Amino acid sequence: MAKIVGVTSCITGIAHTYMAAEALERAGKKLGHEVTIETQGSAGTIPLKPEVIAAADAVIFAVDLEVKDRSRFNGKPYLQVGVAKAMKGAEDLINEVLEGAAAGTAALVGDGKDASPKAAPKPAKVDGGNGNKGGLFGGLFGKKK
Repeated sequence: MAKIVGVTSCITGIAHTYMAAEALERAGKKLGHEVTIETQGSAGTIPLKPEVIAAADAVIFAVDLEVKDRSRFNGKPYLQVGVAKAMKGAEDLINEVLEGAAAGTAALVGDGKDASPKAAPKPAKVDGGNGNKGGLFGGLFGKKK
């Protein structure tokens, strides 16, 4: 049995924050793992105890906002997704973070990497020497004056 901790938070800090937490906790129980989630919502936050975080094998951040006091989780393998993904695919997230932790391929909190599967480098703006800027329309509207 693995131990997973996590944080959930949505933009309004109401329903989705708690629905994602419940989905992760239920999925953990179903898979035979101990999952403890901190909700950071409009009703406030009850932080996870340091000893609970220290005993965790991995962390899941199911958030649409910045995690408050994220440094508490430094050094732990983690995965970060939006709350909607946690509500719809909690079992997959648990399996993914545990596989990454076991293989040593998961990013670690505080190491400067982004463990978000949707994160991609932003494309560089291109100037091609003709004064046109790249981007969505790639200079379709003529030269910049």
